[in-house]
Amino acid sequence: MVSKSKQRTEQHIIDSKAQDLLRSIIPRHWVLRDYRPDYGIDYDVEVFKNTKNSERVEINQAFETLGEHFFIQLKGFKKIARQTIKLYGRGNVEKSTLKEDKTDLVAEMEVIPYSLEMPELVTVQRMGAALPVLLVLADLETQNCYFVCLNDYIDKILVPKHKDYTSKNSRVIHVPTKNVLADPLIGLVAMRWYAKRAKLYAAFQKFVYQEVELQYAFQYADFLELANHFASLLIQYDFWQDTEMWTSIPYHWRALENFVTVGNPGMINIIDESKLAEITDGNLEALNEIKEKFQRRHIMELWRCLAILPQNYEEICREWFLPTPLGFITS
Repeated sequence: MVSKSKQRTEQHIIDSKAQDLLRSIIPRHWVLRDYRPDYGIDYDVEVFKNTKNSERVEINQAFETLGEHFFIQLKGFKKIARQTIKLYGRGNVEKSTLKEDKTDLVAEMEVIPYSLEMPELVTVQRMGAALPVLLVLADLETQNCYFVCLNDYIDKILVPKHKDYTSKNSRVIHVPTKNVLADPLIGLVAMRWYAKRAKLYAAFQKFVYQEVELQYAFQYADFLELANHFASLLIQYDFWQDTEMWTSIPYHWRALENFVTVGNPGMINIIDESKLAEITDGNLEALNEIKEKFQRRHIMELWRCLAILPQNYEEICREWFLPTPLGFITS
């Protein structure tokens, strides 16, 4: 007779409770799918929106998928340990090696240290930045879940900090205690934000492509036709009016909408027509030629700004919610 059967350990119970806690936090109209078999990713989260455009969730209400996803790696704890780290000023790690200025103490931040095994980190890095993986630490004592984006943590902290971050079997990840998943102004916003990343990356590619093509076409007669065609493609994206957490998106949406409706993005001041008439001495042909040049330059300014968005996203937005000076200031 076998002396012992299979056993359920305390960690199994903690993990089960952590899963229940996570499910209670994720909006009930979103879909949380178990990711099996598990190779470092526990859940896929699919984001849905209220069809009635309201924050209230009513009985028999329908929700539609936004086609937006992010992944979660969940770790459960009976009680989480905390510590405080110092954030010193540093330069843009995308442009140079990490250089911290120890004379510039930006802030002290409370974090949760967690040692993550290297195969899990390498798996996330290989997925690329377009598929966000959130490390979520579930604290059963406080009934809170804390998060950080592993893709961004690797690129903005681990890679700059270590000559070869994969040289050890594990690395300590510092999860800011301010990153509370259940907080509607932090966690919910962050989840929606990360879920949009694949869409934004796809749009960034199109912005840059279109801006280059418009530069080539600037001197030709079909420039306006091409710009209008490009605008008709961009305006179909569904993130324009649903990405309020990054004000650059609604700002450019208004400019794009102005161009589509009135032919003027409204981003720069146009010289008064009476002054143009004075400059051209009433020559209608010369007046129209100058007006068309200004219009073309105005349109190019819109696409120039759109093409800069990927740079701003890489340098600033990917540090949101990270334990870095820029992340502390801008989150």
